[in-house]
Amino acid sequence: MIARTALVIACLELAGCAAFRSPAPPPELARARAALRAAEREGAGADRRAAMHLALARSELARARRRISVGDVEGARWLLRRAEVDAELAALLVREAGLRDAAGRTLDQASTLAEGDQASTLAEGKE
Repeated sequence: MIARTALVIACLELAGCAAFRSPAPPPELARARAALRAAEREGAGADRRAAMHLALARSELARARRRISVGDVEGARWLLRRAEVDAELAALLVREAGLRDAAGRTLDQASTLAEGDQASTLAEGKE
């Protein structure tokens, strides 16, 4: 009888431990983390606009982790999707800034070449 009672108590304790185990993290967590790492590699922290979205993504990721820890997986999923999108936006803003700089340099070079062509055309006309 005592052995049977001990067995029942042990089973109940195991069931209780299993019931309080934190839920598995949703797949969105890995995607959000990867997007954050990618934005950081792109240099999002150095660009003012991108840094704002990167900070927002970090905040959303932290809030999602807290929700996961209390069992609110659906609320966490929503925040993780937002974190992923904000991190992707940060990376895109950095790329856009780089492309704008490159376009500006190209326009400057084209302007310099055009000025050089005008000067040589004028010099040829005076001869």
